[in-house]
Amino acid sequence: MPQVLEGLGVQLAVSLQELRRLEAVCLKALLGENPLELQDFDRIAQVLDQLATCCNGLSREPGVEAVQVQRSVVDRLTMGEIRQRLLAEAPQPSVGSGEVELF
Repeated sequence: MPQVLEGLGVQLAVSLQELRRLEAVCLKALLGENPLELQDFDRIAQVLDQLATCCNGLSREPGVEAVQVQRSVVDRLTMGEIRQRLLAEAPQPSVGSGEVELF
């Protein structure tokens, strides 16, 4: 269980970083517009940060060692982590205008 919580904390921290990058892109796109419309990013970021901190704290609690986690839960979390890593490392297709990429 500690490893599951620690892994969840890491995934939440990565999601927080991705959210911040998305927020920066949106702010840049709305240059000159009303940035108050993007306040939801801050609320979501706060929740992700709190959840990541909570998971990391729980993973270090002494009683967590004895908690048994169903294999299906571990498999689902593990596959989610693998999926994220594969997506992060997937090459971005570079298709120029007028070109068609078949593979």
